[in-house]
Amino acid sequence: MKYLLVLLIVMTGSAALADIYKCVDADGTITYSDTGCPEGAKEVEKRPEIAPAESKKLKPRVPLKDRLNRLWTVDRYRTLSSLPIVMGVYGVMSIFCFIAIYRDKRKSMNGQWRTPESTLHLLELLGGWPGGLVAQQVFRHKTRKLAYQLAFWCIVGLHGLVWADILLKHTMSRAVLDFARRLL
Repeated sequence: MKYLLVLLIVMTGSAALADIYKCVDADGTITYSDTGCPEGAKEVEKRPEIAPAESKKLKPRVPLKDRLNRLWTVDRYRTLSSLPIVMGVYGVMSIFCFIAIYRDKRKSMNGQWRTPESTLHLLELLGGWPGGLVAQQVFRHKTRKLAYQLAFWCIVGLHGLVWADILLKHTMSRAVLDFARRLL
């Protein structure tokens, strides 16, 4: 039933298009109407109905293949991996992750509503895994839960792969991008 209602709304949306008139009365009151200006009012502006078929389609200036090739060049992302920026992100995210695990431990001891594991994993994935590792050991929290530890160490391994790729001058990512280009 919901889908039928949505379909009906979408189909009748084009019928709702109409000319819009901006009118000014003798006393200076501005009114908008889709039927025209009333008697004694002066038409100031009329915005015509624009049919969807009449709207201009923007053509890309650069072909799709060239745009994809530009996105896939690894050299484009070298400035994103400068060491001070990356270390700053790791530091800030580690602090956030450490605090989140501390709060989760405190809430678990008080029997309160806890922080979802997906939130903790997201903070770890965004670079906070060193802080998460320290917090797990300091607070003895989430160290025995196998599913959490498995996801945590997969995130650490993913970060290790990224760093290995950076240290190997992006040879792994170039190989993956070349493989993807050949598929397209």
